[in-house]
Order: sequence, then C-alpha cells, then structure tokens
Amino acid sequence: MGNLVGALVLDAIARHPSAIAFREHDRALTFAEAGERIARLANALRAVSPDSGRCVGILLANRIEYAEADLAIALAGKVRAPVNPRLADEERAYALGNVAAETLITEAAELERVAALLPDLPDLRRVLVVDAESALPDIAIGYEAALAGASLQPPRVDVDDEAPSVVRHTSGTTGRPKGAVISARARIAAMRHSMAEEHLPQPDDCFLHASPMGHASGDKVLTFFHRGAANAFVPRFDAARFAADVTELGVTATFLVPTMLRMLLHESVGELGLRNLTYGGSPIDHETRTAAVERFGPVLTQIYGTTETPHPVLILGHEEHLLPEAAEATGRPAQGVDVRLGDAGELWIRGPNVMSGYWNDPAATAEALVDGWYRSGDVGRALPGGWIAVVDRLKDLIITGGLNVYPAEVEAALLRHPAVAEAAVYGVEDPLWGEIVAAAVVLVPGAMVTADELAAHCEGLLAGYKKPRRIEFRDSLPKGATGKILKRALFPDGPQ
Repeated sequence: MGNLVGALVLDAIARHPSAIAFREHDRALTFAEAGERIARLANALRAVSPDSGRCVGILLANRIEYAEADLAIALAGKVRAPVNPRLADEERAYALGNVAAETLITEAAELERVAALLPDLPDLRRVLVVDAESALPDIAIGYEAALAGASLQPPRVDVDDEAPSVVRHTSGTTGRPKGAVISARARIAAMRHSMAEEHLPQPDDCFLHASPMGHASGDKVLTFFHRGAANAFVPRFDAARFAADVTELGVTATFLVPTMLRMLLHESVGELGLRNLTYGGSPIDHETRTAAVERFGPVLTQIYGTTETPHPVLILGHEEHLLPEAAEATGRPAQGVDVRLGDAGELWIRGPNVMSGYWNDPAATAEALVDGWYRSGDVGRALPGGWIAVVDRLKDLIITGGLNVYPAEVEAALLRHPAVAEAAVYGVEDPLWGEIVAAAVVLVPGAMVTADELAAHCEGLLAGYKKPRRIEFRDSLPKGATGKILKRALFPDGPQ
C-alpha cells in the first residue's frame, strides 16, 4: 500500500525543483518552495487528527493556497471537500456537515460568515485562515502560522487506492446536493484519460484557473503539477481582462464554461495564443462553438463529464471541431471509458473514473450505480461516426401535446439571437397541452428585443410545438456552485 496521489506530488517536486509551480500576478512559487509549504500544511492537517480518510473543506477563491491545500490534503491522507464560495450559508453548512469535515481552509474575507456557521458544525476542529488580519474564533489559526509551526518533512501516509480522495457535491439541480466520492484510483484514472485525450502538459505549459476551482478547473492542478508545468490563478473570470491575464501569466491552456466563451466573444477578444482551450460543464450552441473556433483558432477541446464521473467521458478534439459531420457532436467516448444509451437515450457510463458512490447515501448510490454502470440522467443521441450528442437532462424533458421537447434545443435557438446572453427553458403546466414551453432570458448589456421578436426568431429554427409560448426577461439566472443554471430556483414556490 502507498499513496497514489501523494507519490505523484512528491515526485514532481523532486524532478522540477527550480521550475515555477504556482503563479499569480504578484507572486510565484517554484516546485521546491511549493513543496515545502505543501509538506508543512500536510503535517498541520495531521496534527488536527492523525486519522486518514477525514474530510478537509476548502472554501477559497482561486489562489495559490487552493492548490497547496489540494495537494497537501492528498499527501496527508485526508479527503478534499471543496465548498464553492458562491454557495449560500445554509448550503455551505450542509456541504461541510454532510461530510463531517474536521478542518476548513478558508480566507479572511469569509471569516465572519464562517464564524456564524460554527455552532452547526460540531465535527469541525480547526479552521485555517489565509490572510488572517483580525481576531479569530477559538478553533481558528492563521494559515501561515499553521505552516510555520509544522514540520517540512513530508509525511508518509499509506492510503488504499479505493479510499476516498475527493468528495464533491452535486450542483443540486434536481434536489438536495449529494457528495460524490472519487477514490484515489478514479482520480488518477481521470487524470490519465485527460493527458491521453485532452492535453498532455509540457514543462513550459501554464494552466489558468479562471473558473471556480471546486469545479472542473480544479481537477487540472494535479495534472499540470505532475507534469512539471505551472498552474496560474486569478480570483474570478473577467472577460474584459482575460486576454491580459493570459499574456501576463504566460498561459497556454485553460478551462471555461460555454457562458464564458460567449462573454469573450461579446467582448471581441481576439486570438489568445493558447495551445488548448477546454470547455464543458453545460451544452453549447453551434453558433458559439463555430465563432469560438474562428476567433481563437483550432485549439478548442469539448469535454463532457459529471461530478460523479470526472472528465473526460466524452471528448471532441481540436481537429474534430473542424469536421462538418461532427457539428452536432459533444464528443466520442474517451479511451478507457464505456458509454451506452439506455432507456429514453439516458447516458450510462462505466470506467475507472466512475465514483465509488455517494457519501453516506446508500439509497442514492444504489439508484445511480447499476451493475458497474453510472446512470447519468443526461440524454444522448448516437451520431454516425461514433460521436454522441448530449441533448439535455432527462428530468428537464418537456412533454407538450404528447410531443417531447428538450430545453437545450430551444435554448440553443434563443442564443442564436445576438441580443441574448443567457437562456433557460422549462415547462409550465397547461390544462390543454399538459405543458407549454417557457423561457427566462438575460440580454446582452445594452441590447433590446421584445418577447414577440424572440418568438418570431425561433419560428424559423424550431418546429412550432417547440417554440416558447412564454418569454420573460431577467437580470440574471440562478446558478449552482458549478455555474449550471438552477431551473428549479427560477420559481422557488413552483412555476408560475
């Protein structure tokens, strides 16, 4: 027995001591410097308790300390439990309480809100606070103080390959979030699939974390660190200065969600000089994808995965983006991953990257995992050539007059209008048709369009029964921690 992830961390530190490991606009750390801090943090975590398998929450914006925490948690034999800063207090308390987190790593900007949650988190023993400048609760200590008081000798901790390495909560699009358990073996398998199919980092590569690290972006930390390449961090995605971030930080690769791509296109951002621009996390419309390839060059990689099955499950590479026959494709199955279409076209996934189950939820686990297959709840369509198009969520299906309408298809049509920045399509009960198609739309800043004009726009793109019968305009759409639109939150008391 050893420590699969911890061994990769120590090996990278030993092989690339003078290379830059982590980079922000105002600071950088070499692998040797990062290695010392990671070892100290791992020992500080084991000082809280020597028990392997206990969860450590990370509630941080994108920054160097996030990556340090990720790797130190693995080295210490603990389990990473990311908490997205966008979550409300009740959601934060649930995520930490559900996994009985014994330690939380956060930052001074979050301290007041964290302190208010402490009475609801009886398992929490220690809070490490980055940038601590004020009085701390009794169980809290400054992050740098914790490092200074810990040994720099890396701990040697045996961890079973099947033991949990990450517990990441689902976005809650269909109810209460569930904690998907990713084992060390599954984590390494997903990393290897990524390097084989998506992008094989070289020592001169630099990956920019611009989308939340609790989501897919965070999975790239180990991938690039293991290869001796740099990880760069900005606190949040800013379309207006994204090109400057790429240039100033020497970025060669990144991960974005389709909304971010649309924002870059609206900002008229030109070619970025990237070697790879991965996107995923939600469906993308054909026009955005085509415009992005034209603007940024043949460097786009589309990936599909889920919280329960870390990407890539489906992948569409650089050259495949240029093929007319792949215009509708989300991708083809990644090497080592089996995908089949079950009842109603539901994607079933099998492979070494599939989760072990849901944390302390055997009923949900039994429903999701069937004979080694994970039932994704996503609907796919097989295309000629072995490609698969992910159509929509099975539970989002609208049945109007006995006919099936997938919201993603209608959303794609709405997004083809130049005034539309975001769209969410859902079903509303109707006494005649059973359901009618409705949409909530966010406009591009400064744009003006009426509901009738949008409906007319859709007429030439969709069958009549798919056209939205009700369109309302919103300043913003509610989103979960992963950036996905929460359609159930559009109407907390039910559709109107």
